[in-house]
Amino acid sequence: MERMATNNAELSYQSGLKRTIAAGTEEEELELNKLYDYLHKQLSISRTDRLGGRALATWDPNEKAVRVLRKDGKFGTFGYSHGGQCYLENFEALFLLEMNRLQLEYHSMIMSVEQAYTLLLGEAATTKCNEYLVYSHLTRVGYILVRHQNVPYYDNIEPTAEDCVWALALSAINNRAVPENLKKSPFFAKVKREMKVIKECIKNQQFPEQKQLDKTDSGVINFGVKVISKGKRKILNDEVENPTEAKRRCLEVATSQKSFLDCLKDEPEYKQFQMIFTKFDIIQMDDNNMVTDDEVRTLPITFDLYLHNDGFKKSTPKPPTFRLIILGVHEPFPTHAEIANTYNLQKYPVPLLVVSVGESKQIQALVYYFS
Repeated sequence: MERMATNNAELSYQSGLKRTIAAGTEEEELELNKLYDYLHKQLSISRTDRLGGRALATWDPNEKAVRVLRKDGKFGTFGYSHGGQCYLENFEALFLLEMNRLQLEYHSMIMSVEQAYTLLLGEAATTKCNEYLVYSHLTRVGYILVRHQNVPYYDNIEPTAEDCVWALALSAINNRAVPENLKKSPFFAKVKREMKVIKECIKNQQFPEQKQLDKTDSGVINFGVKVISKGKRKILNDEVENPTEAKRRCLEVATSQKSFLDCLKDEPEYKQFQMIFTKFDIIQMDDNNMVTDDEVRTLPITFDLYLHNDGFKKSTPKPPTFRLIILGVHEPFPTHAEIANTYNLQKYPVPLLVVSVGESKQIQALVYYFS
């Protein structure tokens, strides 16, 4: 194996301020020639490589994809089957080529990484470059990315009564079709009848009388039942045992010069409502920023992202953890209406991960959760 000897006189590295040379001068030409010579020497060094640890693949011009001829190592998260053959997505083949796990041939000739970039990503500027940049970065840090498939994923999941409620609500509000597996659920018919009864009660303004709440009631408040006021509050247990307790509380309010309505803040009903509303994250929407349907962009989902420790299987995948939307350099971040529209177009809704690629190829990501 050859060893390269570096000429210190020819390549001298100095620390200090950035060197600036005027364009088109003789000094700039000499500096560039030195850099070109150094790059040529680096590329001409003899390198040894181990061919036994790489898979073998060739470019299939009919399918416009990379066909695997020989596997080496684990291919659990890479490739797909088509016509009895194993194929790789363009971004998968380029990633394995960069990781030195694949030898790619084109008409029986071994391709270099630069040639593979031109073949798999194209010479013209397209979105494929940003897609591969995001795929390569997230795959290297341990995530599993596959091409997005908008499938329901309901076959391997047993639906619950809550799933039936949400499906019927979304069907009524957003005209979203109810999945077939939910219609076959034993909860579906019962939930549909109960929601129909509630709907008729709301339309006719008929509500059953609600029981008085007690301190021992630790359940969730039923917002579907109307509270009928009798004009008087219920006497508390400590006031029954000690009749002067109510007078003492009123006297404390009077001496503090506060409103007598503050006494109601000690009631169990108020505390239950307060505990529930503290969990809400209320955002005031600005009506002036609302856009029309014509201005709402359709954001394409590129990848489905899985965590590495969730037992991912290519043959029977589970619902992804996130779905990725990749934005270009000059594309603005999506609005609330655009994100909501993209989320509702999913057959199995999961959180969205919006990834923006900057001019310097830096990646910024923002997760959108919906509840």
